[in-house]
Amino acid sequence: MLPLALAVLMLLPPQAPVSEDARLAGEFLERVADYVALHRRMDDRLVEVPQGGTPEQVLQHQRSLEVLIRGERRTARPGDLFTREIRAYFRRQIARALTGPDGRAIRDQIMEENPRTARLFVNARYPDSLPFSTTPSPVLLLLPSLPEELEYRFVGDRLVLLDIHAGTVVDYIDDALSS
Repeated sequence: MLPLALAVLMLLPPQAPVSEDARLAGEFLERVADYVALHRRMDDRLVEVPQGGTPEQVLQHQRSLEVLIRGERRTARPGDLFTREIRAYFRRQIARALTGPDGRAIRDQIMEENPRTARLFVNARYPDSLPFSTTPSPVLLLLPSLPEELEYRFVGDRLVLLDIHAGTVVDYIDDALSS
């Protein structure tokens, strides 16, 4: 007699193989989850900003979190989260948004507040003098959803993965808009 779980599995239709894009999105999200676990461990070491804390207290917390994370990621390099295959997947997804019927308007929206040029480094602070560009919803809908600690931003044609609580560049993709 078959165990019940095996009998149930035999009744289910065979699973379709996971698409390559789904596999890459899953791999990226695993890397994101590892980073966020680190972020949360470092944040737990700090004293919380009191509700209604001053801007100075918020900034001090952000800078302290930045220092702790940077210390734990001393060897961080471009491509740690956005591997070569994952970068290609992201470029394909962004190109889908930019080649659709609203592609021109989406590109214009990205470039509207885009700082265009800036020197960015993985595991370094996002420059305080740079504005944050908008990442249009049609692009966000095609990219893996991020936890609340992280956001996608564009700087020039570079897609940046930004830790918004620590103010640091987690990773980036060059030529993300080159479709």
